[in-house]
Amino acid sequence: MIDLSKVPDLIRNTSAREIEIQEVEDLMKTTLPDAYKELLRYTNGFSIGGGLIIYGTEDIVERNETWEVDEYASGYVAIGDDGGGNVFLMLQGTEERKVFIVDSGDMNPNHATLITSDFVKWVNSGSLSETDDNHPIELPDTCNIVLVKAPNGGLKDLVKIKSGLGIDISTAELLKASKNPPFILVEKFPYGKGKKLIERLGSIGTVLNAVPIRSIQI
Repeated sequence: MIDLSKVPDLIRNTSAREIEIQEVEDLMKTTLPDAYKELLRYTNGFSIGGGLIIYGTEDIVERNETWEVDEYASGYVAIGDDGGGNVFLMLQGTEERKVFIVDSGDMNPNHATLITSDFVKWVNSGSLSETDDNHPIELPDTCNIVLVKAPNGGLKDLVKIKSGLGIDISTAELLKASKNPPFILVEKFPYGKGKKLIERLGSIGTVLNAVPIRSIQI
């Protein structure tokens, strides 16, 4: 349960209405995490000390466009920032509770750091700028490797990406896909291996994103 009564220097807002939350999901074509929506029902965003901010329905759409989340962090949603150039990300989906932090100049989830495994506990404690050392990072098993933008080197870089990932796709099809990103190059690929292959591509790999696939627990 959300309870921010013990958070110092808190500037909170009135509660968000259900229609406002739904409008955000419709505009962003996404499903926001239930934990984050619980916060919106308690306070429609808030800030601490006038610096750190957790977005409300009035600014989350604009901030995600500003950070170009769809392009550089496909599958995630930016839910706030620390006021110092770092953005808080959560995976899209009702059950998501983990929060990651990434440099706004990068926005690559592969370079993000897990700061908490429990969103509600995190906001309630007010430890919004501290990493969560009590929860080990649990890497996903699989991911989709997504081309998020066309490489600067054009066809030459695309050929290197094709070779580096070992994907069975024609050069013509790859070139066409690069003109209309994001485009999934590989589905259900081992996450750890995918990250390593992207890293081996060096600067060319910055146009790729390993989007985690959440495993379904029964």
